[in-house]
Amino acid sequence: MPRGMMDINFKGFEEVQKKLKNIEKQSAIVTKRTISDIKKRAPGWVATSVTKTYNIKKAEILGSQKTKKPAGKVKVEGETIDELQLVFEGRLLTPVHFGMTPKKPPAGGKSYILKAQFFKGKQVVIGRYNKKKIPGGPYSERSHNILMPTGASSPEKVPYIPFQRMSKNRKDIKKFTTLSIPQMITNEEVANDIRATLNENIEKRLDNHMKAAMDKL
Repeated sequence: MPRGMMDINFKGFEEVQKKLKNIEKQSAIVTKRTISDIKKRAPGWVATSVTKTYNIKKAEILGSQKTKKPAGKVKVEGETIDELQLVFEGRLLTPVHFGMTPKKPPAGGKSYILKAQFFKGKQVVIGRYNKKKIPGGPYSERSHNILMPTGASSPEKVPYIPFQRMSKNRKDIKKFTTLSIPQMITNEEVANDIRATLNENIEKRLDNHMKAAMDKL
C-alpha cells in the first residue's frame, strides 16, 4: 500500500510557543497576586468570623491605634495555593475584652455583681463583691472574682481587672482569664465559617486575577 510523509511546516508555531510561555508567566503572576491578597485580607476575614459568635471587637483581635496591643496574631503562610495555612496565636484574655460590667468598682465601696458576655447574647455572672464582711466575701480566705486595680498609669490601659483572693495573704491572688484567640478560632462553628470564607475568597480572587491576565494575552 503506497505510503508517504510530508512536513506540515506550521507557520504559526513560534507565535504559539510565545503565547504558551506568556500563559505560563501569567499563571505564575496570578498565583502570586492571589496569595498576596489572601495573606493581606485573611486576618480581617478571620476576625469577622470570630465576632459572629463571640462578643469581642475586631479591633481587639487585629489591633488598632486605640487598642495598641492586639489579643493575638493571625496570618497565612505558604507560597503556593495548595500549601496555604492559617497560623494563629494569642494570650488568655481577661473579661475586659468581653463587655465586662462594671468596668470599675462603684463609688463608696458599694456591692456589685460582675458580669461578662463571652458568646453574643449570653451574659453570665463571673464574680460578686459584697460590702459586708461576711463568710465567703472578699474578706474571706478565698474570695469571689472581684475588681482590683492593675496599677495602670495611662488612660488607654485597663485600670481594673478581676482577681480572686486565694488565701488570707493579700498578695496571694489569681487573675481571672478566659478565652484566647486560638480557642475562639478552633471553635467548630467559627472554624467552619473561616474555611468557607477562605475558600470562597481564594476562588473569587483567582478568577479575578485570571480574567485580568487573559486580557493581556
